[in-house]
Amino acid sequence: MRNLQIEALFGGVLALVVLGVAIYAIANTSFGGPDNGGGSEPTTVAISGDPVVLTASSGQDLICECYDSGFDLAGKVKVISPEYRTGFEQCRARGGIDGGDAWTAGWNARLSAKPYEASCRAYKRRS
Repeated sequence: MRNLQIEALFGGVLALVVLGVAIYAIANTSFGGPDNGGGSEPTTVAISGDPVVLTASSGQDLICECYDSGFDLAGKVKVISPEYRTGFEQCRARGGIDGGDAWTAGWNARLSAKPYEASCRAYKRRS
């Protein structure tokens, strides 16, 4: 009978410890999105660099425009940058799957071992 009392005592202490950890975790968790210091103003994110805007070039088709834009941007920013995503989405919206593929091919060509061999004309021959 004494063993049951000791087990109940340790079980109760263990339950209180688990409950305390759970309360601590809930108290330190933010459920309403990012914490901006308790103020009412929203958090702003600054994006560096110039925005990527694709415009129609005279005498150049959209596939080459996307390819060349991706190629040029690959030397300036990383693939996780907002500029990469914006350029890809613009090419995909204007040129469909082929426009998005051309953007990605241009990007990858710049990062390849032989970027001097890469060109839109060579890309079109392979496609």
